Amino acid sequence: MKDQDTGILDGPAIRYWMPGADEWRTSDVWPPEGSKKLEWSLRADGALGDDQGAPGERSLMVLGEGLGRARPSDADPPTQLAWTSEPLTEALDVAGDLEAELHASATAADTAWIVTLQDVAPDDTAVDVTAGWLRASLRGTDPDADAAGPPELPCREPESVVPGLVTTYRIPLVTNARRFATGHRIRLVVTSDDQDHITPAIMGFRHAPVGTSSRNTVRSSSGSCCPCPGSPAGTPRKRARARERCTR
Repeated sequence: MKDQDTGILDGPAIRYWMPGADEWRTSDVWPPEGSKKLEWSLRADGALGDDQGAPGERSLMVLGEGLGRARPSDADPPTQLAWTSEPLTEALDVAGDLEAELHASATAADTAWIVTLQDVAPDDTAVDVTAGWLRASLRGTDPDADAAGPPELPCREPESVVPGLVTTYRIPLVTNARRFATGHRIRLVVTSDDQDHITPAIMGFRHAPVGTSSRNTVRSSSGSCCPCPGSPAGTPRKRARARERCTR
């Protein structure tokens, strides 16, 4: 209210809700002070792990125009891929800016990458936590942005997508906070078209398709990183590569 001291500006600058812990928290900075970045690798065996494991790759198929068929055949790769962690031995709090980095190739001149983070309960019920979207040809990041933060995507100057060439795609996920409970698993779902009802869609929002048909392949050197207040023993361990991925 004008000219009245309501106290709204008193205290820490940030107040946020932590689902899973079901409590309000405050911080003067974002991510919260003392957060450590943890990394998960997108392993070739479908595990979301703390190491790359055996080198390999996984592929998905997106159908657009040009193939002359409206639906995939049994010989096609799946339309989405998922990587799932082992059950957590301790609760894990995540708060801040999340990022996925894909080392991937496409057979089309353009495609999209849609990444969804999920909280998976012991009964395999999955809750969509946050997501990010990137058009491959608009992957360029702002070189002047803060290197310690998530990538900033101007989306103004298209870059060619060379079919078959492994390319790095940095995909920021919408900033979020959540407690993953003991016994829960963390899942990362990747697709290139979320129009199908079986693909995750936070709040029912789905992206306009790029329109190309493409076989998209994700290398096991890909990964995801997130800021975690503290570092519980049940979480994947932090590695040097995590800092390299999340700060360059």
